[in-house]
Amino acid sequence: MIEVSNYDYYDYDYAQYWKNRRYEDSAEKHILNNIFAKKNGDWFIDIGGSYGRLTETYYHSYSHPIILDYSLKTLQKNYSVIKKHFPSIELIAANAYHMPFKEDTFDGGLMVRVLHHISEPAVYYKELRRIMHNGSTYIQEFANKMNLKASLRAIINLNFKYFSSAPYQQPSAQNFEGTKKGEEAIFLSYKPEFIEKLLNSQNFKIINKFGCSYLRSTTLKKILGEDKMIKIEKVLQKILKTTNIPPSIIYESRLTSNHIQKNPKALTDILVCPKCNGKLDFKGNSAYCPICKLDFKKKSNVWDFRID
Repeated sequence: MIEVSNYDYYDYDYAQYWKNRRYEDSAEKHILNNIFAKKNGDWFIDIGGSYGRLTETYYHSYSHPIILDYSLKTLQKNYSVIKKHFPSIELIAANAYHMPFKEDTFDGGLMVRVLHHISEPAVYYKELRRIMHNGSTYIQEFANKMNLKASLRAIINLNFKYFSSAPYQQPSAQNFEGTKKGEEAIFLSYKPEFIEKLLNSQNFKIINKFGCSYLRSTTLKKILGEDKMIKIEKVLQKILKTTNIPPSIIYESRLTSNHIQKNPKALTDILVCPKCNGKLDFKGNSAYCPICKLDFKKKSNVWDFRID
C-alpha cells in the first residue's frame, strides 16, 4: 500500500498556512495566470487543490473544472465559499494514485505544492496519463532539490551524495503535517531532470519551464517587504526562468499519445470506480461498483471516492 498524506488526521487548515505568504502566492499565480490566459478547454482537474487557492487562475479557461483532494474535511469546510465564487466547479475527495475518472477525460490539469507529498511519482504519472487525452496540458510544480541555497549547503558540508538523482526527504523538524502523530511527514524535493524523465516516460513533453519564489526568505520579507519582493520576482521569472536557482520549479507539459478526447457532458459521465475503473451505478447521492462491491457517497455536497 502506498502511503498517503492525510490532512484530516488533525483537521489541518491549509488556508491558515497561506495567510502570511502573499509573496509566494503572488509568485505562483503570476506564472499560472500567464499560462492559462492562452488556454481553453472543457474538463480540467486541480489535483490537491485544497481550498481552491489557485482556482481563479484556470477557472475562466475551462468549462468544467474539478478540485480533487484527499482531505474530505477541507473540501466540505470550503465548499460554500468556493461555489459562491466559482459556481461551475466540482469538488471530489480522492486518492491521486486512484482517481475516479474515465480515461481520456481531461483537457488540462494542475498540481501545485503537492508533489512533495507524492512518494511514488512514477505511479502517479501513470494514473495521470490514463485520465488525460492527446494534446492535454498539464502543469507540474515541485520542490526543487537543486535550488541555490540547498546546493551551496551541500557543497559546504562536503555532502556530494546530495547531488544524486534520488529524491531528497527533507528533515521533518517536528512537522507531522499530513501524518499520524509521531510519524515523519512525506516531504520530498526533486531534481528537475528526475521529474522531466518521469513526465517523458508517460509521453508528457515539457514545453515550458518556470522558476518561482526566487526570494523566498523570512529575512528578505522583513527587509524589502512583500510588495517590493513581488515586483522583483516578476523580473527574475523572466531573466532566470531556465535556471535551477529557485526553490520551486513549474513545468508546462503537453501529452502526446493516441488517447482521444471523448467530450463527456456531465460529471456522472466521467466518474468510475477508483479501484477497477469500472462503471458505477448512481442513485441519488450514492454510487455503487458492482464489480468491487463498493459504495461511494456524496457527503455534504462532496463526493468521497477515497481508497487506499
